[in-house]
Amino acid sequence: MARGDVESILSKLRKMSEEGVMSVFNEVMSNQRLRRGLGRAGEQFMHNKAAFDRNVETVLDFVNIPSKKDVRELKARLDHLSSQLLNLSIKLDRVLAHDKPAPSKSRARK
Repeated sequence: MARGDVESILSKLRKMSEEGVMSVFNEVMSNQRLRRGLGRAGEQFMHNKAAFDRNVETVLDFVNIPSKKDVRELKARLDHLSSQLLNLSIKLDRVLAHDKPAPSKSRARK
C-alpha cells in the first residue's frame, strides 16, 4: 500500500461518521491482502516494541536507574518480607501472652 493511499484513507476516515468507519473497516477486513498486511504490521509492531523495551531497560541499567520491572520485583519482595514480619510479630505476641504469669490476687488487692 502506497503512502499516498494511506493518507487518502486517513483523510476519508476523518470525514466519515461512525457508520462510515464501520463500512471501511468491513471493506478492509473483507480484502484478504489488506488483512494480511494489517496482520504483518501488527506483528512487526509487537516485535519492534519488544526490542525497544529491551533497549530502554539496557540503557536504564547502564545509568543505574531501576526499570518498572525492577521496581515491581522489589515491591513483591518487600510485600513478602512485610507479611513474614507480620506473621512473626503475631507469633511473638502469642508466645509473650502465653508466658506472661497471671496477676496474683495479692497484687490485685493493693
